[in-house]
Amino acid sequence: MKKIIIASLPSDDRLVKRLYPVDGNATIQVDVPVYFAVNSAMANNLQKDDDVKVILVGTTRVDDCVQKNAQKFMDELQEFNKVGASIRPAVITRPFDESKTNFHELYEALLDQLEEDAELYVDVTFGPKTPVLLIFSVLQFAEKFFHCSIGNIVYSKVIFKKGASEVIPGSEMIYDITPLYMLNSITNTIECSSSEKAVKAVKALFED
Repeated sequence: MKKIIIASLPSDDRLVKRLYPVDGNATIQVDVPVYFAVNSAMANNLQKDDDVKVILVGTTRVDDCVQKNAQKFMDELQEFNKVGASIRPAVITRPFDESKTNFHELYEALLDQLEEDAELYVDVTFGPKTPVLLIFSVLQFAEKFFHCSIGNIVYSKVIFKKGASEVIPGSEMIYDITPLYMLNSITNTIECSSSEKAVKAVKALFED
């Protein structure tokens, strides 16, 4: 099966492996420390016949931290690749620039990496947060025009002690935010005669 991973890379050299519990989805949890939340998600989802493309998005810097972190990502994913799936990387670097031109270029670069009938996995933990909106748009494009499906969209969280670089023990967590992405799809498909009925329809979906 084709699988595509999209992950934002940190632009500094402070990446640390941590043991992350998972909130609400035990199928993407591993009992070893990881650098990247999506690799935890992939650990139990790799199959021998998988063709996995890894799209790593980082900012251009004068040093080579992004390349180092890209290598850490690939090394970690291969550690979980016990079944021998085919894995190939594609690194996209961009200036740390919030201009419209930069976002257009990143959007086009991501579209160029999409493939038909792939299952998509996304990690939005690191990097600037504005590209997250752009990545969500790419996912919608992939579903509609490339007939792709969504595997997991994840991010990892830690809380640091006030005024220190030390993490508060027990604050580590991986969240599967795929349902948040799906909310947008629900909004696009609901048809109601009034706003009141539309709100009721969405609230009904959240009822146990």
